[in-house]
Amino acid sequence: MKKRKLRWQIKLILFLILLVVYSFTLGTKGIFVKEYKLETNKINSKLDGIKIIQFSDLLYGSSTKKKTVSSLIKKINITKPDIVIFTGGLIKNRYNLTDKEEDFLIKELSNINSELGKYYVLDKNIDTTYEDILTKSGFISLHNEEQIFYKSINNPIAIISNTNCKKFFSNNKDFNGFKILAINNPNKYDNYKKYNFDAVFSGHTLNGQIYIPKLNNYIINSKYYKPYQKINNTKLFINNGIGTKYLPARLFNHPTINLYRLYKK
Repeated sequence: MKKRKLRWQIKLILFLILLVVYSFTLGTKGIFVKEYKLETNKINSKLDGIKIIQFSDLLYGSSTKKKTVSSLIKKINITKPDIVIFTGGLIKNRYNLTDKEEDFLIKELSNINSELGKYYVLDKNIDTTYEDILTKSGFISLHNEEQIFYKSINNPIAIISNTNCKKFFSNNKDFNGFKILAINNPNKYDNYKKYNFDAVFSGHTLNGQIYIPKLNNYIINSKYYKPYQKINNTKLFINNGIGTKYLPARLFNHPTINLYRLYKK
């Protein structure tokens, strides 16, 4: 009986060691595309099938190196997106970016192709230093002004940041299209529930880096701890991100970009 128990203990220890090794090596490798189909009667038939890519938390300088960035750009372009949204977390906190690395990021991010443009929101407490990189890469800030696509037709698409919600809804009281909130931190979403967004795209939490069923709500420091959840009539999506925080490890939670396809219901 004791020998059998010892065998199980050894097996368990070996299994845990294997998980740790995997999380620090293969767990951070590769970039997955997670696709979501959004059906709605709030878009014009001309927008049926439009593709939106969201990527978040590149966190260059963590597990994200130059090779990862190049792979990310290729992955995004393969999907042939109409719109690209970056939801913050460009550089690892306290990472000293060199001039060469900055030039590299500008060059690579400039290579992202999207029919209707590239846009970003940032965590204003951390990312302000890196807005210049995104601007030079052809990205447009959503903090300055919302983006309404095909404004001249009925039921267009609007992408709005948290910083200009009040202004948008004051100026567009009769807006009848599909409303997307792009926000860095899902914890801030509660402040904007009253606007009844159709979808919210967020990042920041990395969905925990380590995914353990039933325990993620304890691991993730957020009220919202699922990659997708529906809150009343709003669909909230939290992207896994690309890089890592604290430890350069991921378990059952690979680097991921989100692809949203909007279909006319």
